Amino acid sequence: MWFEDIPLNVKVTVGSYEFTEENIIAFARKYDPQSFHMDKEAAARSHYGGLIASGWHTAAVWMKLMITHRRARVAAGDVQAQSNFVSPGVRDLKWLRPVRPGMVLTYTNEPVAKLDWPSLPQFGLIEGHNEARDQDGMLVYTFVNRVLIARRPV
Repeated sequence: MWFEDIPLNVKVTVGSYEFTEENIIAFARKYDPQSFHMDKEAAARSHYGGLIASGWHTAAVWMKLMITHRRARVAAGDVQAQSNFVSPGVRDLKWLRPVRPGMVLTYTNEPVAKLDWPSLPQFGLIEGHNEARDQDGMLVYTFVNRVLIARRPV
């Protein structure tokens, strides 16, 4: 898959993930040790009124699901293996609602723009709109990813 092959405005579901009390606490203990992510009693006394997942947990799940989705497409023969993805960052990262134990988030990616990258003309920049929605369809998490993808060799 080359820059030229990426279709715009095609939303793809990259996967779903259930946030449990166990995985919320385990992630928080390792990466975001705040009481409202790790301690049910302290979380109940917080302004969140209960245990919530770290926003970084929701972000890490997106990355895991995106890579798994990409690998599945390669294995199915939908796209060729590619190791030329390079990200100069994300923008407009928003955690819109707390993620609580028992919530299942479904993550999507939709490429929305193709841009030139003048300092590296062998690459093009894809911007993608990403979302996570809960089982009721409520928007929970959103951001724009930016990825440099190699252009087809001439």
